This record gives sequence, C-alpha cells and structure tokens, in this order.
Amino acid sequence: MPAELFVGREDEQSAVRALVDRACDGHGGFLIVEGPAGIGKSALLRHIQEAGTPADFLSVGCHVQVGQLEAYGPLIDLAWLIDRNRPKRRRLLRRSGEAVKQRWPELLTLVPGVGSTLKMVAETLSGPVPGAPLVENRTAARAMADALLHLIKERFPVVISIDDFHRIDESSCSALSYLARAAEDQRVLFVLAGRDDELVANQAARLLVDDLVVTGLAQRIRLRGLPMSAIAEYAERMSAADVAPVELARRTGGHPLLLRYFLSNRRELALPPTPEHLPSDLVAPHPEGIQLAEQVRLVVAARLSRLSDDDRRLLAVGAVEGREFHSSILARVLDMRHDGVADRLHRLTRDTGLLHLLPPNTWDDRLEADRYAFEHDLVQEALYRDQSEWQRRDRHRRIGRILHEYSEDHRDLTQDLALELVRHHRLGRDWPAAGRVAHFVACRLSQTGASAPEVVKIAEQGLECVRRAPEDEESCRLRAQLVELLLTASELSWRTRPEPDGTVRLEALSTEAMRAAEGSGDANLRTRSQYLHGKVLLYTRGVPAALPLLREAWHEALKNGDAVSILLAGCEYGRQLPKTDVEGGLAVLARAEAAASEDNSVRQSEDPVVQRARHMVALQIGVNLYDAGRLGEALARLRATVPQVRQRPNLGLLPIGLNYLAQIEAGIGDYTEAERCLVEAVGCRDDEEPDGWHAVNLAYLGARRVQDRRDALGLRQLRDAQVEAAVTWQANLAPLVANLYAASLLSMVDADPAYDELAGNVLRNCLDETQRTGMRRSEIVTLSLLGQWHLSRGDSQQALQFSERATEHLREAGWRLAAVVAEEILYRHAAVQRALGHDGEANESLHLARALVLKKAATLDGRLRDRFLRDVPINRSILEEAH
Repeated sequence: MPAELFVGREDEQSAVRALVDRACDGHGGFLIVEGPAGIGKSALLRHIQEAGTPADFLSVGCHVQVGQLEAYGPLIDLAWLIDRNRPKRRRLLRRSGEAVKQRWPELLTLVPGVGSTLKMVAETLSGPVPGAPLVENRTAARAMADALLHLIKERFPVVISIDDFHRIDESSCSALSYLARAAEDQRVLFVLAGRDDELVANQAARLLVDDLVVTGLAQRIRLRGLPMSAIAEYAERMSAADVAPVELARRTGGHPLLLRYFLSNRRELALPPTPEHLPSDLVAPHPEGIQLAEQVRLVVAARLSRLSDDDRRLLAVGAVEGREFHSSILARVLDMRHDGVADRLHRLTRDTGLLHLLPPNTWDDRLEADRYAFEHDLVQEALYRDQSEWQRRDRHRRIGRILHEYSEDHRDLTQDLALELVRHHRLGRDWPAAGRVAHFVACRLSQTGASAPEVVKIAEQGLECVRRAPEDEESCRLRAQLVELLLTASELSWRTRPEPDGTVRLEALSTEAMRAAEGSGDANLRTRSQYLHGKVLLYTRGVPAALPLLREAWHEALKNGDAVSILLAGCEYGRQLPKTDVEGGLAVLARAEAAASEDNSVRQSEDPVVQRARHMVALQIGVNLYDAGRLGEALARLRATVPQVRQRPNLGLLPIGLNYLAQIEAGIGDYTEAERCLVEAVGCRDDEEPDGWHAVNLAYLGARRVQDRRDALGLRQLRDAQVEAAVTWQANLAPLVANLYAASLLSMVDADPAYDELAGNVLRNCLDETQRTGMRRSEIVTLSLLGQWHLSRGDSQQALQFSERATEHLREAGWRLAAVVAEEILYRHAAVQRALGHDGEANESLHLARALVLKKAATLDGRLRDRFLRDVPINRSILEEAH
C-alpha cells in the first residue's frame, strides 16, 4: 500500500498551477492552503511539483513542540536550505547541516548588499553576539524580509511552502507581511499551509492571513473532504472496490487520512458515527456536529484506544522523547527489560501501523537501540497531550538524564543532540540541571570543532535556564561559568558601543558573572570573573579602566595559588600589560605558562576556556617577544604554536595566531608568507557576523597589498575593514585598523589626491578615540602619521608638534611598546626634523633608529638576518640615511 495516495483535487490543482505559472512569469504572490490535519495540503503541492513545472520547490515547516516558538524559525530554515543546496564552492557556510542550521544570523548576514542590516535581526533577539544592541522589531523584520528575498532570487522561479503555518511565530509573520508586498513583481510563490481549526489560537498568523486576503495580496484555498468520484477512485486504488463510496463518505467525510485508516483497518477500526444524509453536490460534508479536524483526532484517539494500557503507556513515553524515539530510552524510563520493549515496539509497528522503524545512525548504535518514528504528527501529539503536566515533566527529566549519561562518553556530539539534551531539561523545568547540561554540551561542542556561535547558542540557553533556578551556591557557580564561556566564545564579535543611556550590555554580562561568583563561595571563580570583567572593560573603555582590575585579579590568583586561576588571569593581564610595559607583560605570561605546565589539572582540563588560555599564552609570548625586539625567539615560538592551534578548535584563536605570525614574517621581510598567513586568517571566519579580529586581519592584508604592490584591491579591503571595525568598535582593535587604513591612503596620494583628505579625517577621528580610551600604542602611531600628513601638506611646524608627541610617548615606554615599530616612528620624526633644518636632531633620531634595527638583527641568524636588513624597506632606508 502506498504511504500516501493522491486522488482528485482537480480544481485545486488548476488554481495552484495557475499561480505557479504566474509566478514563473514574474507575477509572484502568496497562496494560503487551509484544512484539517492530514487533509492533503502538502500532498497537493508535491503532486504539482511531480507533474513538472519550471519552478523550483522549497519546503520548510514550523516545527514547534509543546508551545516552544523560535523567532524567524521557518525563514531561518529556508535560508539554511538554500545554502545547503548550493554547490560546495559557493556555500556561505562550510559546515555540517547540524552546525549551520543553528547559526541563522551569521548565515543571513552573508547576503551581499543587505548583510550590514541583517545583523539587526540577530540583535533584536539578543542574538549569539553578547553586547549587540537591541533594535526595533519592525526594522529587524524588514531587514529579514529584504535579505531573504535577496537569497531567494538565486533560485527563481521558485515555490516556497511553509507547512504547519498555524504554528508560526510572530516575528516570521512580520517578515512575511513585508515579503508579500515585495513579491508581487518577483518570480516567487509563497504557499502557507496550515490547519484552519488551530489558526484561531495563533493571533499573529490569523491577522496576517486576514490582512493578505483583504488586501488582495494572497489567494485562499480551503481543502475539505474528497468528492464522491475521488472517494471511489481512492477505494479502487486501495483494492477496496467492494466498499460503497457512499458508505466511505459517511464513515470518513472524504478525508484522505481517514480513508486510508478505514480501508487499511476496516475490520478492526470503528469510526465515530456520521450522519446518513449527503448533500446534492459531490463533496462530502463535515460530519454533523463534529468538525472534520476533530473527526481526525477522534479517529486517531480511536486507534490509540484499541491499544492495551501497557502499549499506550509505552508509546506515551516515546511521544515525550519526540517524533522520533529510542527503544532503550523507553525501557529505562519505564524500568523494563530492553528486549521486551523492543519486541513490543516491533509488534506495534507490524500490527498497528502507528509507527515505523528508521535506519540506524551512530547515536542509535551508542544507545544500543532501535529508533522509531510515529506514523503521523497527530499520533505523537495525541499521545503527548494525553498525559498530565506532572507526567510530561517527570518523563522529560528522566529522558534528559539518560541522554546526558550516554552523551558524556559520546565523542560525536552533534548540535541537534546537544539541543535535545537542553530541551528535555527545559521542558522538565529542572533549571539547575538544564544549566549544567548546557555548560557540558557547550564545552563538548567547542572541543569537537563547533563554531563559536554554536557554542554561544547553547551557553545562552543554559544561562537562561539557570537564571530561573533558585539562587544557591551551585546555581551561582553555573551562572558565572556560563557567562565566562559565553563571553570567551563570542570575543571576536563583541559589541562595545554604549546604549543611549550610557550602559553597555557586554559589561552587564561580565558584572552578572562577578555577582554570581560572589554568591558561589568559590574564591578561584571570583578571580576568574574579575579578570573577565577587566577584559571586557579593555574592549569597552580602554586600558586605564581595565589594567587595575586585571592586575588585581592576577595578584589574587597568585595569592590563592590555583594554577587554573593563575593561567587565566595571567593570560589576560599578560596580553594587555604590554600596551604600557612589554617586558612586564612577558614576565606575567612566562609565570602563567610555567604554572600551567607544572599542574596536571591544567594540562588535562577539557574546559574550553582553560584550553584556549593555554594556547593564547603561547601565542602572546611570541608576539610580545617580537614587540620586545627579540625576533628570532618570536619567530620560533609562533612558527611552532600556530600549527598546534590549527590542529584543534580553540574558540577563535587561529585568526589571532595567524595575525601574530604574519606580523613577524613581514617584520623580517618575508612578505609572501605574511600575506599567505593573512589570507588564511581572513578566511578563518565561517560566518559574516562582523568581528574585530576579522577587521584587523583584513586591514593588515589590505595594507600589505597596497604597500607591497600598490594594489587598489588592498584599499577596498581596508575600507571594508574600517566599516567592520566601526560596527564592533573594540577599543583595542579599531585604532589598529584606522592607522593601517590611513598609512595606506597616504602611500597612494600620488594616485588620487582625494586620499589625502580622507587620511586626515581617519587620523583625527582615531586620535580622539585613542585619547579617550588610553590606547597609548595606537595613539603613538596616529600622532606619527599625523606628523607625516602635515609634512606632506607643507605644514612643518604642525608636523613637528605631532611627531614630537609620538616620540616622547615612545621614549617614556623605553622605545618598546606592543604593535609599535619604534624605528619607523623615529624615521618619520627625522624626516620632519630635517624639513625644519634640524639636521643634527634628525641624525640623532636616525642613529637611534639604526641602533634599534641592528639590535633586532642581532637576534636573527644568517639568512634571516640578511633578509631583515636587506628586504625590509624601512630598515634599508634607516641604514642608508644613518650611514
């Protein structure tokens, strides 16, 4: 017997085909297909698709269980579906479906031309980017509609069906309202298919339907029972020609699902009584006093009622697990022998048709279970609803615990499984357990190569759960840990701009972690949350606000003697201290690295925050050695560490490590290798959510192309980097991008004089920001470049004022500061001094620059030393002019 038999519906087919043809001709629109469950809404569209049409067909659903709504759910799935069906070389996201499907904001922001506005959609929901400001819902819905239409265009002509529309979320309805008006002259037909009897309970969906129909933006088709001729054809094709069509109409109302049930089980299945009378037309009526949708539910209930109490209880537990369920989990929840449960499920599959066996996967093997699916959503829904609230909650908790137990040693933890673990604990309203599980699966996903947004998504769900738990030491500890993981995983994409009231949401999260750590009674956790808050303040307010807190956390960690705390606090303090004291930063990092290497708990830790810190310390020591002028050690350290980072996931460390290595490769004159590192670093990002380090890497790459090859593409990359840095605006990174952009513009003024004024604007804005945030390293570079800019315009006195301020700041730092090439600052200063006729002072500056170059050269051996002195233009110029 075919699983689904399609007969009749000629008028409806003609109406739908006409709309599809119109859409193919560029007159798109919306079609609303309504009817009770199982009436054949999806089958109608499949039949038209199979009959052949120029249009492509895409189908998504509103998959909501027990009232859980996810904003933009079906539209997110649609974007994911389009991307999944692209050729691999054109895919926006090069990860598995399980990974991509949960990362809709990053996927949508890839759309050319609208990516910069689509981020607002994520921000409206607080997205996977902590610190993202909230935006007005209508603006986000409009952005979603625009971006989705942009995505859809590559599949024109296309028919997009959204099944179970009665379950759709309010945000999707807002976006669809915009799409309905934009689709009128596009080659797309949207089909919204849903249960009309349940639509009344979804106000947003009902209002959208009414608006589209009244304004003429949508046509409406209501599917009812099949006419007599179709009922007769159905019976004949089911080899049941001996059953009178009139009797079938009386029994089923012409409902396809009821027809199949009745004809497949006519000896055993007793349908609820229906009236004798049929109208003069051929369409079977709703049974008198009972809506057809309710008739279907009664039939499902009748079929289930024929089960024994034990079988019904068995399937009820399966319904709690979901539309798919596992035999071994049922056995454990019910405290039964697994082989007995497996036998009963096999018999139920054979005798009732209520469920069917699915092909096994690796998770099924892990569970040592058969996996089943219910015959129809209605079966699962009926079984789920026919339980008390307490029963459902208790069974969700049991299933969640069992899944967690099996997953602890399951290395192939997928995003879908991770979400299932959290879902069962949430529905069981076991908030502390849900928080624990979320932290567990987020940590596990980070170890198995999941992207940072995936990890953040789970951590956010866990944080939401633990906020609802009673406040005690355990919930406080979980809360602090989840915030720490959330902020660590999302660091590259932090948003730091203050809200209109002056608050910064990013700071609110780190403050929450500090309060939670205080309530945990864990001194080491207090230290961790303190360094985390200091790290956030560095990004949001700059060095003066951050360093005291980081220093305090560092000394507290040393006092407590916990190796993990020493590593974490030392990693961040050692990263930021070189902005004022390079040697001091190196000493802190060395001590943190030693503490980590001497402690087994650190070496064996699977905490992704700890793992990331270990590699970050190694990378930071490498770049700080470079800043200290110890080029040979720096190169050896980073060439050894970057491949280790590349081999394992570390929550966004690779683009940072590649940037550090590129700086050193360029610093010794290997520009080809530097550009290769930067190209890889820029490509590391597998989403398009703006992030500070992507902007920095893109700016370095653009600067290399401008300065090495005078390539106009480099300027475009620098402009893009400047825009991206402005979106995230991180106090320690945005000025780096601005200075690289300005320096490249100045080098290209002869190609376009307009670059001169643009460079001046960029530098003036950057100076204001660096003075506000105390980012001294970038302020020095900006002052030096402003000196060069004024000199090129013939204003030598102004040039001297800026250049002297730069060299004075650098002198105070002992001529060594992170991300500042002292000899380059001195060389520019000498040019200003010489322009004013201060030859003696210019020579002093050049000789000091020469001494710094030679001191660095002494840390290199043989060929590397020769290349450093010969192939680095600034070094060659300094040596020639000083001589």
